[in-house]
Amino acid sequence: MRRILALGAVALFASTGLANARGKATDISLDSYCNIYHVSINGVLAAAQDTPSCSGNFGGGLVATVKGFGKSVDIALQDASSPGVQLVLELSYPFATGGIFHLYQTTDGINFNDALDGTYSIDKTPDRGEKSNVSVTSALRR
Repeated sequence: MRRILALGAVALFASTGLANARGKATDISLDSYCNIYHVSINGVLAAAQDTPSCSGNFGGGLVATVKGFGKSVDIALQDASSPGVQLVLELSYPFATGGIFHLYQTTDGINFNDALDGTYSIDKTPDRGEKSNVSVTSALRR
């Protein structure tokens, strides 16, 4: 019985380890803002977490092709500092320094406003854009 339990535990550990190994993670720095999103992509699924010292917001989404924009990673963000506001971050993909981002917001789930646009850099590259103490969520046009 112990042997079966041990083999089951090893199989479970191996399957979760392999699942995590398939994903690709990139740190995306939004130029002129303090946001540095750790974006993980696994197939068509994407997840993002901002640095806690900036906004700390997080979310999930998809790798998609958007008409008029091209291939992108679209992530619905949850921000505790903006209750009642849903945010969608669109990042041009594949990721490259100088890529474009759009941040959309909605308060009713029907009408989305292009609240903020800019460029991003792969974090820790020499040509990363300037940083500030302001997060994109606090700089939104409301």
